[in-house]
Amino acid sequence: MCWMSKIIIALYVLTTSLALIVLKLGTTNNSGWRIEKLSLHINLHTILGVTLYGISFLLYIYLISKYDLGYIIPLVTAFVYILIFTASFFVFHEIFTIAKIIGISLIVAGLAFLNLR
Repeated sequence: MCWMSKIIIALYVLTTSLALIVLKLGTTNNSGWRIEKLSLHINLHTILGVTLYGISFLLYIYLISKYDLGYIIPLVTAFVYILIFTASFFVFHEIFTIAKIIGISLIVAGLAFLNLR
């Protein structure tokens, strides 16, 4: 895997994770235009989150066009899970439970097994 691919993978993981974080911030913030029936808040956070998701989708298309699905999808998904798990603790003050820690450990172990030759 070349350095450019590693940068694209990192950008995908970062934009996807940031999109989730920013969207969560937008939905917990009661400001902005609100659609009552859907309980949807349209504000700067949600617009930024949707934009980041758009960028991550374009990166996703590139990644699945270049790599085997059975390799790239578990890889990037695991990195997104790990980043979101960490961000949820620091940004949203969510609690690390034993089950969550075991789950993340299993994801990391799964990544190690996927990369065995």
